[in-house]
Amino acid sequence: MVKTFATLAFIGAAAAGAVFLSQKRTVISGEVMAADLMGQLAKKGITEMTCDPEIPVGVAGAVFRCRVSANDGSTAQIEYTIDRNQQLSGKVVEGSGPTRERVPASSDPWGN
Repeated sequence: MVKTFATLAFIGAAAAGAVFLSQKRTVISGEVMAADLMGQLAKKGITEMTCDPEIPVGVAGAVFRCRVSANDGSTAQIEYTIDRNQQLSGKVVEGSGPTRERVPASSDPWGN
């Protein structure tokens, strides 16, 4: 009788834990996502990036927005989508043009 009760109590506790975990939202930190994207976009002239503070991830993936600034003074708000296959795509929602001329790394055409 005691073994049966202990077995049923263990099964009940495992089921309650599973239900609790299944109801918990999956969220990506916006700071972490911005840092990851910044690493990919820095070579394209992006100097600053901030994303939504919390990015909820659902069954279909995630949709979030980031504000970016470039070294020529332009800014944009980009809406990113991560699909179920973890493919990232983005589209510009709003943006402003350059406010200053982009300065090349060197005026030497040979890159010396």
